Amino acid sequence: MPQPLVILRGDKRISYSQAVDVAMSENAISQMQMLYVPEEDRILFRVNSADNKQFRLWLTRRYTLLFLKALNGHMASDPDVSIQATPEAKAAIQSFKQEQAMEGANFQDQFNEEAAELPLGDDVPLAYRLNYRIEAEILHLGIEPKTGQGINLAINRDINASLCQLIKTAAQKAEWRLAEAADGLEGHSRVIN
Repeated sequence: MPQPLVILRGDKRISYSQAVDVAMSENAISQMQMLYVPEEDRILFRVNSADNKQFRLWLTRRYTLLFLKALNGHMASDPDVSIQATPEAKAAIQSFKQEQAMEGANFQDQFNEEAAELPLGDDVPLAYRLNYRIEAEILHLGIEPKTGQGINLAINRDINASLCQLIKTAAQKAEWRLAEAADGLEGHSRVIN
C-alpha cells in the first residue's frame, strides 16, 4: 500500500510520522472547501496547497460525522477548555475561542478551481479510513481512500475552527442533521473504517 501524502511547501513529501512540525498555519495550505453535491449526496472536500496542487476527496455523511469527532476532540483538548470544572464553562470557553478563530478566517475569497496537479488523480476517491492523533496541540489527520494514496494534514486549532465551519455549512445544505447524529459517536476508536 502506498504511503499517504503530506501537504508541504514545494514538492517535498514526507511520511506521516515526520509530519509533527508541519502545520497548515505555516501557509502550506492556501485554501480549503467543503461543497455539498446533491447528485452524489456527498461533500466534496478540496484542499489547495501553496504550490498549486489540489487534493480532492468525497466525504459521506457517516465519514463527516467521524471527521467532526476528531476535530471536536482536538478542540476539547485545548488546555484552556480542559481545565474548566463544568461542562457549561468548557462550552463557553470553546465557543469564545471558536469565535476568535473565525474573526481571522477568510471566507470571502473565491475558491481557486485551477490546479497544476491533482496528486490523488483525476477521479475523486471516496474517503474510507480516518486516522488521527493530537500531539503538541496539533491535530494530525490521515484521510485515506480504500485503496491508493491519501492525504495527511497537520492542523492547529484556528484551522480546525475554519474546517468545522466549512463542514457545518455544507452539512446544513445537505440537511444531514449532524448535531443529532453526533451524540451516537461516543466510544469510537482512533482508527475509523
